[in-house]
Amino acid sequence: MITPVDSYKDPLNSNSAVLMSYSNEVGTAISEIAPRLGTALWAPTFMYLGADIYDKYKNDKDNYNPSAKRALKRAIFQGITCLVALPAVIFAGQCAVSPLGRLDKTGISGNAKDAIYRHTRNVIDQAHGTALENYEQFKETVLKTLQNKINARSNEKQTSNIFKKLYRILFTHRYDILHGDKAKIMAFAEKNAKNTFDIAQAIKNGDTANIPRKIYKKYKQVLPRMKETYKDSDYAFQATRTALKEYQKTMIFKNKMLKTIGGLLTLIVFAKPVNDYVDKQIMDKYIDPSVDQLNVHAFKRFTLKKNFLS
Repeated sequence: MITPVDSYKDPLNSNSAVLMSYSNEVGTAISEIAPRLGTALWAPTFMYLGADIYDKYKNDKDNYNPSAKRALKRAIFQGITCLVALPAVIFAGQCAVSPLGRLDKTGISGNAKDAIYRHTRNVIDQAHGTALENYEQFKETVLKTLQNKINARSNEKQTSNIFKKLYRILFTHRYDILHGDKAKIMAFAEKNAKNTFDIAQAIKNGDTANIPRKIYKKYKQVLPRMKETYKDSDYAFQATRTALKEYQKTMIFKNKMLKTIGGLLTLIVFAKPVNDYVDKQIMDKYIDPSVDQLNVHAFKRFTLKKNFLS
């Protein structure tokens, strides 16, 4: 009786290995809320890619048949999909989330909201004395300095060269407040200033029902330390200021969480289509034929064993 031979199963196609290969895409998706973890998650992917490329070099499915061309094809495929195409698609998905913020009653993008939260946090950080005692004074400070920042960013954008402008648009938040209706941006900044001031007053009056739980917890946590540091000075003001900055940080985190969800959904939806497109359209039609035409003798002189495994 002849025992049938099972079809070949690539050991790197196991569930755990495949998950490792997607770790950098997950890292890209969560980089908004956990940048250090997002960066660290690229390491497992590079480990997987190294193992996958070497495996394809050494084995032709279930046969030992070293081939530098096969390894090169695999390296190009993995480079296009894992390192370029999918991270770019995820980044595009994250960017697409911000304009959706205009659909709510504020009418401004998520990035513009983040810019206002960051600006308000900076105002609070520089606040002194009675800055949080009078709402009109606090609101005027927030709005006036925001207007100055908008003017400065607008002038900067007009005078920057194309490369600096593109870098700041893609990798910084410098121009976020320039996108959208100025009146709506100022209205949102005023509303955020009012919410922030109301929390400050609730803290001062001990009205815990009108203080977000996380913010009150932060206030109680830093109060003893501020009392020890500032002693006879207004340590309660310092603790309140820290809690209000935490409030702005929390609001920014909520927006970043939406971007993270958008990135993860983009990965789930587009991972297979992108891999299939690169495999069937780019690799089969362009890359594989080009690699097959490369000089065989050059590959014999440049082998993985000679250059990487010695």
